[in-house]
Amino acid sequence: MRFFVYCFTVIALSNLLGIQLMKNDFISFGFILLMLITFLLKNLIYKFFKLTLIIVSVVSFFNILSYYSSNQEIISSKNFRVAQKLSKDIVVSSRNIKPKKYLIRDFGNIDEVEIGMILNLNGKVKKDNYYDIGVVGEITDYNINSYKNDFYSVFIGMRSIIRDLFIGSFGIERGNILSSLLFGDTSELDKDYKNDLKELGIIHILSVSGFHINLIFGILFEILSFLPSILVTFIYLMFTGFKVSGIRAFSMVFIKEMSHRVHKNYDGINALCVAGSFILFIRPYEILSLGFIYSFLSTLGILLFNRKIKDYLYRLPKFLCESISLILSAQVFIIPLNLIINKKLELGFMFSNILLVSFYSLLVILGVIFIFFNFVPLLREIIVYLTKLIFDIIDGGIILIKMVTPEGIYLMNSLIIFIILLYVLYFMKNKISFKAFNNLVVILLFVYIGFITTVNSSVEIGKYYDKNYAIIRDKSRSYLYLDGNLKDTDKLIDKLGVDKVFTNVNDKQNLFLNSMVKVEFKNNNVILHINGKRIEVDNIEDNFKYYSDIYPQKYYFMF
Repeated sequence: MRFFVYCFTVIALSNLLGIQLMKNDFISFGFILLMLITFLLKNLIYKFFKLTLIIVSVVSFFNILSYYSSNQEIISSKNFRVAQKLSKDIVVSSRNIKPKKYLIRDFGNIDEVEIGMILNLNGKVKKDNYYDIGVVGEITDYNINSYKNDFYSVFIGMRSIIRDLFIGSFGIERGNILSSLLFGDTSELDKDYKNDLKELGIIHILSVSGFHINLIFGILFEILSFLPSILVTFIYLMFTGFKVSGIRAFSMVFIKEMSHRVHKNYDGINALCVAGSFILFIRPYEILSLGFIYSFLSTLGILLFNRKIKDYLYRLPKFLCESISLILSAQVFIIPLNLIINKKLELGFMFSNILLVSFYSLLVILGVIFIFFNFVPLLREIIVYLTKLIFDIIDGGIILIKMVTPEGIYLMNSLIIFIILLYVLYFMKNKISFKAFNNLVVILLFVYIGFITTVNSSVEIGKYYDKNYAIIRDKSRSYLYLDGNLKDTDKLIDKLGVDKVFTNVNDKQNLFLNSMVKVEFKNNNVILHINGKRIEVDNIEDNFKYYSDIYPQKYYFMF
């Protein structure tokens, strides 16, 4: 029995339950509560397991409530650690047993602080939860008493020294790429390059994940024994800032190796759920983190489908068979998630992962060797030459793949819903007859056709940096209206899949798009008039902008 699968499911549902309660979304709260009760009553036979899971559920529920609850309004000479630097803002975490994250907007001395540094400050706390990044409030009217470093801040601060070392040898762009590959810190990485990796479906190489942990541990384990290998890998994990995908990967590697040493069978799904349960216990807010969701779902896809896909591809050469099966299995759950978030189906991920990821792996290895042997002149020159050669190969590969693969396809929301329902039917196929399965697919198809013929238009609201925008889509066209001026509209057209961008729309100007919809920008609000109904959207504070230049639309209206 995979007890930890049940345990992880209960923890995840309990965390979501707590978040919906705090958001006063009682419909979602009731739905999740019903799911949780049904799961607890239906799936387990043994009373002891049921009692254990009920205790786990209660602890998880109050765990996330305690994280987001804060009665503190005044801060006096309190220490905070800098957790994240944004363009103008910083995120700090409190220094207690269970650290909480706070946002400081328009931080005046942002160049003077580094990630990991300790700030002693006074200020006021404005209660404002950003659930998907774990921020519990905003610190305002602050005054910094002192800056200081400790062992941890000095340790991870060495990343800046190493990045400067890379930049000195490989140039700014390639030095930042190499630093991002090794440490998962993309703050200095060129945004166009990040967008290229997203479109190619290999953005995962920039997050400290199984790709990095398995590579580092695998190389060390060939040279050293288990204990020093796992210890050095843990130090590397600490050096990268304990990224959630890295914690997941490290936990699974540790469990796998320990199971061999105590002569127990290794169960990958159980190990994944142990890692997930541990992460959600120490960081309950990660339940809504895209990094956690992507890492968990891609690994789950590999564990469930990698061997099955290999069986279909057994006639291919071994390298191609293993590469394609790994890539496809990792994408099984990622594709529908990407469709929901980006509304776009990328088509080049297969070629990109097969042709480029192995070269990026070589860059990681060469980067590590360069750090330790930079002081040996001859060896340094050889490493620099090989690294530049691999960069040239990768650059050429990116250009080639972008030339030969079609651009991503933007899908209507109704089609995305249809695809998701097909996914659900596929996983239910063993529980229903073949005839019923086919009938349900046909019914879904007719419902979808009827839906797209009656639902004509949609309005999407979002923010590009500090500018509000509205996208009006129908079956044949889509226009974006931006509340401000912008030089490079081509990038916006490509990212959001619109036909045309209208910029510098002033606050009082009404956009009469057709007889059904009217959009008005007023101060920080976007006002929609749909079929005579007025909908006002406060679009000034949205946490999505803290991890993406263009974030998934918070507001969506269909009519």
